[in-house]
Amino acid sequence: MRTDMTVLALCLSAMLASCGKEIPYHPAPAPDDDVQIEELQPIVLSGTAAGSYEYSDGTLKMASKGQGSIYGVCLDKVCSGHFIAEAESDSDRNFGLALVREENGRPDYDNYVAVTVCLEDGTPVIRARDRQNGKDNVLDNTGAIPESDMEFRYAIPLDGRYFSVPFRNSTGKVRIIRNSISGFFHLYVGVGKEIDGRFCEDWIETAQIKDWNGADTDFFICPVIRLETDKEDETVFSDIWFEEFGTGSGGPAVNGFAAEETSDLVWAGFPGDGVVVSFDERFCPASAGGRKFIFWSESNYVPAWLMSNELLYCYEFCETWSDNVKGCFEPMSDRLLAYADVEVTEDNDVRKTVRYSYALVNPDYAAPYPDGSFPEVVEWYTFYPDGVGVRRMDYIQNGTPNGRYHELSEPMVISGSSSVPEDHFKSPAFVISNLSGARYDLYPDKSAFDAVNANVPTWDEQIYRVRLNSAPDAFSVFADPGKYPGSEALPVSLDLSWHDITYQMSHFPVDKQPYLLARYGDYDKSNATWPSQVSHSSLIGVEAKEGCDWTSDYLVDDEGRKYRTYLMLFGIAEADDSGSVDAHVRSWLSCGSLDNLSGVTVPEDVTGYDKREIVLESTGDASCGFRFVPAGTVRSPVFRISDWPGGDEVSLYCNDRELVAFSDYICDIVDGNLVIWMNIETGSPIEIRIN
Repeated sequence: MRTDMTVLALCLSAMLASCGKEIPYHPAPAPDDDVQIEELQPIVLSGTAAGSYEYSDGTLKMASKGQGSIYGVCLDKVCSGHFIAEAESDSDRNFGLALVREENGRPDYDNYVAVTVCLEDGTPVIRARDRQNGKDNVLDNTGAIPESDMEFRYAIPLDGRYFSVPFRNSTGKVRIIRNSISGFFHLYVGVGKEIDGRFCEDWIETAQIKDWNGADTDFFICPVIRLETDKEDETVFSDIWFEEFGTGSGGPAVNGFAAEETSDLVWAGFPGDGVVVSFDERFCPASAGGRKFIFWSESNYVPAWLMSNELLYCYEFCETWSDNVKGCFEPMSDRLLAYADVEVTEDNDVRKTVRYSYALVNPDYAAPYPDGSFPEVVEWYTFYPDGVGVRRMDYIQNGTPNGRYHELSEPMVISGSSSVPEDHFKSPAFVISNLSGARYDLYPDKSAFDAVNANVPTWDEQIYRVRLNSAPDAFSVFADPGKYPGSEALPVSLDLSWHDITYQMSHFPVDKQPYLLARYGDYDKSNATWPSQVSHSSLIGVEAKEGCDWTSDYLVDDEGRKYRTYLMLFGIAEADDSGSVDAHVRSWLSCGSLDNLSGVTVPEDVTGYDKREIVLESTGDASCGFRFVPAGTVRSPVFRISDWPGGDEVSLYCNDRELVAFSDYICDIVDGNLVIWMNIETGSPIEIRIN
């Protein structure tokens, strides 16, 4: 996001070369009309400040004195539209950043917004400050925040007083985003904490402030010093930059099936980095319109389908709870990204795999177990060209269990900066079905909740499909390990006790405010204050309630830790194409049988569920063949021939017709195995021959 940084640094050098003079105090809100604005404009935004500034060796040094004052320097460059501004100081207190409205080429002291850190009675306190049309500290001009909550929402003491604010100081960084979609200013301060011997840092934010200026208003960028006492202080800013940018790019423009790391992933007006998986519309028609699958820093890398700049669809993650410590233990709590990590681990023509790992901690970085340990989770998302893949979850227990179950998935809609989750659902919104034809339709109707809870956990397959406005259907599938051994560690359970499409929960993603409901006794979430906030609403909980004592049904990793593996099929399909979804489920679980084998064998006790593969093993001949007899209509089957002796340049025949590579099929050599994805749908036996 910092494409203009070098240019701005040069501009600062030129602007500040002749500075270093003291200025007299001038009363806010504005100087006389005949005052000439120089390249740099020192300003007093509040109080009785007197100050000075100078530039040397690439740094802007400011000194100020004045109780209850804000003193700063306006850069001569202005920004407008949708932008981010950021500054870094050498201090962890008495610093900040302001946006001052431009009026006829001058700073308009009647209108500014600022985020600051100042020592108040010995405690660093983050505060939002503003002046709206001459009135000081309006802050919430919408009337949505009760007067009793204003101090809590716009001031954050860094003393450990509040749940989800485990910080004792700032890192000297400040940021303001003007979101032109929502029409709000977002005000941030850098915070950090040492976690497991590493210092980790990110942002915390106050409540937003509704932009009261016109859409085409320009703003001066202004580093500031805020003082509560009359004691003089000095702050050095070494890094000041801003950038106007697009409101939502969805990551790099990638053609076809690809997995790319990016530092330029913007959604709903917020910039971040991550991994973007894109698809070829020929093989995945539901990806038309630039739809992608993303692992985004601003959602703690929690994976999601990017349907539009207003809609993400997410399968959630593993989550647990504690009898000893408040809060939810989940990756959305890891706001410093201390444990969250994402990397592309497999990238070939036929598939892409992304590894996503995280720890289950609460927002205070406390662990759920009495011995201070916490579970860790490693997930692998494996994608094929059709936009359908497998999510593998390795839940690593760690430490002594406390008898609490954990969650595997909680499908959710995440709305952007100008919508609420309910806007994105069709009616019915959620369909639960199986391959035997049983089906429940939910939302807004909830009358089937009891029947779902009672019956669906007994099904062989649990197919969850969400119906979205102006977007393809998204689906996920869990299976009964009794019917399909190897698909799950243990059977899953369901929870429909509280879910709905009408929630606007705002503690995830993007939002970096303290958990707002904790002061009222609810340590699990925050609700949105304004419709423009990014918010989410979830549809059902898929839970692992069996084996909470961890005495059976587990594996042991190389470090001696117990873990269990769960699998989930997922993907997107064109709207209301339930037949296509069922065909993909059969390809994963009920693919049928293989006979007429030549040059290959079928290994025993190998399912291939974790990669969506039908597994064969080569006998050493570079030519082979077999007959595939599907158990019902299947779509896009994937065949893996282990220990393949040849290369990936093969001739593939189906019923004696030679197929066209990268049209009828895609194949590649993966770890010595020939993996073939076939672009077909069939309910009839087919003869496959490979030369």
